[in-house]
Amino acid sequence: MINKFLSIFMLLSLVSAADLEWQAEFRYRLETGKSDSLFYKKANTINYTRSRISLKFINGPIMALAQLQDSRILGRYYNSPGITQASGLKIEFHQIYFQVNNLLKRNWTMRFGRFEMPLGSKRLFSNNNWSNYGRAFEGITSFNQNKFGSLNTFYLINDENSKYSDSDEYDAIIRGFYLSPFLKHIPFVKINQLDFYLYNYIYNELDIHDRLFTEDRDTFGTRWIFSFLFAQFEGEYAFQSGKNKGSYYSSKISSYMNVLNFHFDLSFIPVLSRLSFGKEYFSGDDPSTTIDLEGFANPWGEDHKYHGYFDKHTRFNNNYSDGLDEWNVKAEFSLRGGVKLNVHYHDFKDGIKSDPLGTELDIVFSKKLGFGGVLQQGFARYWEEGGDQLDTGWFMLTFIL
Repeated sequence: MINKFLSIFMLLSLVSAADLEWQAEFRYRLETGKSDSLFYKKANTINYTRSRISLKFINGPIMALAQLQDSRILGRYYNSPGITQASGLKIEFHQIYFQVNNLLKRNWTMRFGRFEMPLGSKRLFSNNNWSNYGRAFEGITSFNQNKFGSLNTFYLINDENSKYSDSDEYDAIIRGFYLSPFLKHIPFVKINQLDFYLYNYIYNELDIHDRLFTEDRDTFGTRWIFSFLFAQFEGEYAFQSGKNKGSYYSSKISSYMNVLNFHFDLSFIPVLSRLSFGKEYFSGDDPSTTIDLEGFANPWGEDHKYHGYFDKHTRFNNNYSDGLDEWNVKAEFSLRGGVKLNVHYHDFKDGIKSDPLGTELDIVFSKKLGFGGVLQQGFARYWEEGGDQLDTGWFMLTFIL
């Protein structure tokens, strides 16, 4: 903690020589849940709070950002007023980085430290903002933009000085690029976005018998968005290759993701402003095949944005996953008083043999308030295939100053 306050003091000492910008964010979310399960008959209520204070220092081409975050569940046992000692909670830097702009007098930026890095539609790299903690990466990232397009390159590090060894061999490294070329419009068709990306993930660890296990995975993909009249079409395709290798075996990775969404702007009619149809497919690993690992790994992607509020089938942390075969229908309504209503329906199957997993219905009301506030009220029901019915509701209030 002393080191953190020392870091803050050092940053504040730069104020005399730099412009200072600050931002404060507070979010409160109340969640309730209930299940048909024998052990969860009664509803459970949880109160979450997340507070962030961001300080940005600008001195010519040099910029620094420090974002402190306090994330907690109200009423946890270590928050009790009966405990008259340190609670164990700690304020952490969600982001803290230095950035150099206009390198070589060009539109080229380098960023060093800990930072959020949402890329594209956040399907593969996200800041996971729904979570009470969020997601940030550590390492180096570079942005470059010219008349041909924009390029983001990154080198991210995890497990430095791991529990196994101080050797670099045991670091988890993510390195790659995300390219978005500028495109000319075709008559009657507006090309909004065309992205290409390639990144490599490599990780070594020791198993319980001190035998080396290696995961080396390449992901190459493309994403596109184009508009025609009042319709917008979004698609993304990515495939993965590489290997998982242990002391006595070696498995090749061969998996893919295929996404297609259709959005229709209906703002010219009353109430209903947008209607969407989507198909999301992430291949799953079939245990009956022993040659390749066919599950698509997506450990850093967005969850609620695409697959509903229960996150029942979105944890693709490795290539052993069952994948997902999902279709969804989403409608957005504009109601009186500036209230937005979103209704989403999801049908989930696994990505191996398309066996049914369940269905989900989400209903979310939202309204923008003054002083940078947003109010949201949501309800979700999940029908598990051949199992329980799960219900959840939430109320969320966010202010950004």
